[in-house]
Amino acid sequence: MAGQEREAAGMVRWVAAVAVLVLLWVEGARAQGVETPLETAMQRNPDRFEATMLDLVAGFGGPQGLTRDGIEEHVALERASARASAMRRLMAMDLNADGDVEREEMIVAQRAASAGTRGRTERQFAAADADGDGRVTAAEIAADGNAASLRALGEDEEALLLSILTLDSDGDGALSAGELRAAVAR
Repeated sequence: MAGQEREAAGMVRWVAAVAVLVLLWVEGARAQGVETPLETAMQRNPDRFEATMLDLVAGFGGPQGLTRDGIEEHVALERASARASAMRRLMAMDLNADGDVEREEMIVAQRAASAGTRGRTERQFAAADADGDGRVTAAEIAADGNAASLRALGEDEEALLLSILTLDSDGDGALSAGELRAAVAR
């Protein structure tokens, strides 16, 4: 047991050292003028970026503009939509309404589907069947839905969305359409 504890402590020290090195590298890159993900997104396609972010400001911003709360609401809704879609696809195969999807039910549902849909159905079923028993339980359906929500809008994308608040030029905590347009025009 003592050997495992030493090994675990060594791993923790190694991970901490790597984290420090990554932080030093990031700070060095900033000092050398390396673009942030926000700058990259703005420069890649400024018109598309501006239109998408203006939609976000209009849809989730208040009278003063878009705040952190508005972005978090957007993220939550996008993830909820993806989660519901993934769960709905699986539940549509629950032919006997017991809350679980048996492989046999999936096979029946596939008969009515197009070739592309049959492949997606098989992949989703296999991914959701975490224990590989040929049955996707309600808990596995929920877990698959949660995984789909993060695939739809991941943590990196959430961080990028939150970073647009750095464009708030008057410092009131809300990004207005005018502030966004001015930042993209720079």
